[in-house]
Amino acid sequence: MLRIDALKAIYSNEEVLVIALTRLYFGTQSDGEVIQFIKATAIDWESFYKIISINHIRGFIYDVITTWQIETDQQVYDNLKKEVMKIGLLQSHHIAIRNQLKTEFDLRGVTVIPYKGTTLAARYYKTPQLRENLDLDFLVSKHDLPQIKACLLSNGYKLKHPIQEHLMPLYVRWYRELGFTSYKHKLGYTCSVEFHWKLLDNYTGKFHQYDFFVQHLESYADIDGTLHQGLSPTYDFLCVSSHHLVRESLNKFKYLIDLACIIQSSSVRLNWEEIDKHYKQFGFSPVLHAGICTIEEIIGLPIPVSPAHGVSYRLFTTTEITQNLRGAYKLVHFSGLKLQMGQKIRLKMRYMLFSILPDHREFSRNIPLWAIPLTIPVKGIRFIYKRVTGRY
Repeated sequence: MLRIDALKAIYSNEEVLVIALTRLYFGTQSDGEVIQFIKATAIDWESFYKIISINHIRGFIYDVITTWQIETDQQVYDNLKKEVMKIGLLQSHHIAIRNQLKTEFDLRGVTVIPYKGTTLAARYYKTPQLRENLDLDFLVSKHDLPQIKACLLSNGYKLKHPIQEHLMPLYVRWYRELGFTSYKHKLGYTCSVEFHWKLLDNYTGKFHQYDFFVQHLESYADIDGTLHQGLSPTYDFLCVSSHHLVRESLNKFKYLIDLACIIQSSSVRLNWEEIDKHYKQFGFSPVLHAGICTIEEIIGLPIPVSPAHGVSYRLFTTTEITQNLRGAYKLVHFSGLKLQMGQKIRLKMRYMLFSILPDHREFSRNIPLWAIPLTIPVKGIRFIYKRVTGRY
């Protein structure tokens, strides 16, 4: 685990404070050391609040500050207290939605796998309210999509992107998710619900899908004792980390906390040889090793795997990611991985291909199936124009 002085050479004072408070939660840093750091360091509290907000860790940081009675800026504390109340209400709404949908799917004989979000919070965090959730995620079989879609629409949900029915087979082949928006809660809340038949986008690479993970379901109890069916911890870690490490490159600090919570609460049940084997199978071993290195350096949790590569992720990068080719390529840069020239070329080619594929707008239009591929050269010309002019 890196010492505070070493962290200050890499991160801002406010980011180091976030790391120190996170270590308090996991028991790898003493409250005395954190208090001393705050007293001896100039903290821009407005910047600190912005960091924890965009990384979606307000509830987590508030709980640590309150539990260990860490003295902070009063305005920041008051703002957090108000936000945490909203987060708790939204979390309760998400749990109700998840349980309702799970019941509906069971009645229809459809087996879905809840993962990330509310499911992860209720199973691995000390209390579910510590994690901010933006949506609900389910891993599903692509063959069950017609039933899932019918179920959601009949219960008042709306498709985020109304994909034309005759274009769905091509959409499913090229993309990874179908999103819905729930009905409004009495307090005005809505919930985004996403169904994934792939864990990774085509341009990122291949990884196990639903048919593999559904073989590793088990019964487990939430913190409140409620019984659920979900993935065993080893395969839950595989499923979640493929998103956090591979797809998103830990661009939100929340993702690092997620993985650390799984590791700490399920340490005796995690089969690291199995995890390493599957990452190696799809060529993502360097990514896993960078993640392990980061967890050990930043949070201080010991992991019984020796990273083969002495690199770690660059954290707190969420504000630097943009939704285009340049932003997507930055994700690899932030992981700290050193790619060979051939790997860089292949990666860029995959990103470029993805950027010129038809998007939700094309698939939402009532056009014949044969016309969809014709949009590719048009978008390709636009892409080249943007690259030449620099107008992203």
